[in-house]
Amino acid sequence: MRVFITGATGFIGRHIVGQIRATGHDILEFTLEKDAIESNTKFIQWLYGDLGDIESLKPAIRSFNPEVVIHLAWQGIPDYSEVISRINLNNSIQLLDFIMEQTDCKKIIVSGSCFEYGKNKGVCKESDPVQLKSFFSWAKYSLYQYLLLKCNQKEVELIWFRIFYVYGPGQRDGSLVPTLIRALKDGKAPDIHSPLNKNDFVYVEDIARAFRLAVDMKVETGIYNLGYGISRSVYDACKIVEKCLLRSQEISNYILKNGSKEKNIDFSSDMNKTMKSFDWRPRTTLEEGIAKYIESLK
Repeated sequence: MRVFITGATGFIGRHIVGQIRATGHDILEFTLEKDAIESNTKFIQWLYGDLGDIESLKPAIRSFNPEVVIHLAWQGIPDYSEVISRINLNNSIQLLDFIMEQTDCKKIIVSGSCFEYGKNKGVCKESDPVQLKSFFSWAKYSLYQYLLLKCNQKEVELIWFRIFYVYGPGQRDGSLVPTLIRALKDGKAPDIHSPLNKNDFVYVEDIARAFRLAVDMKVETGIYNLGYGISRSVYDACKIVEKCLLRSQEISNYILKNGSKEKNIDFSSDMNKTMKSFDWRPRTTLEEGIAKYIESLK
């Protein structure tokens, strides 16, 4: 099968590519980062460019003629402003329009976001109404609505994965887990104001495995959550990192004592639909995932 992957060198993209390469599919990997391009091989091709210049990409995509598209690219992160969100929305529509009009693509898999739910507390189900609180979530949900109509017209299967708090090797430095690791490695207290806030942490390799399964499986078009299904506190994550690095929890206890006692965020994913549809479940606990992450840094 011919699989076109945008954002192939991004945090999640690298892990998805690693898993799909092992399946024997022909892959066209698209990246903005020219220095990251590897040599083309029998089954793997590279395409460098900018989604803002779709015209320059069309010949290579048309020649490859993808059957499946995995769309991960979202330029500018962590800039979630109106301007960047509009640019990403428009670029995504132009790219996927072209693919549906001029290739044999029959399946599109997109990385959505748990922020589309707009919840601070509670369990998030795919049937829940959205609450758009940022231009980023507006752009993501607008893309989903557009693709839902377009894919129905073109008889293309659409899988929209709403990803929760993914972490693991290659994650952006400013994210929570890398911040904890960097500070605690030096024996310093990380700047954590709300240690009791809870997130649904899911390890990146579990996310990648779900995307790999989605390439080959036929499921109903729609939204699918990708999380662990349980919320864990920032304090929990801090304790795990400190135990792995320092065999202690002295700094974590200091943060808990001096941080806010309020819990403003505590939401998680309902994973029933995803687990049933893809015969998939997260395998990596937060303890195991953080340990793997720290080991990878060595």
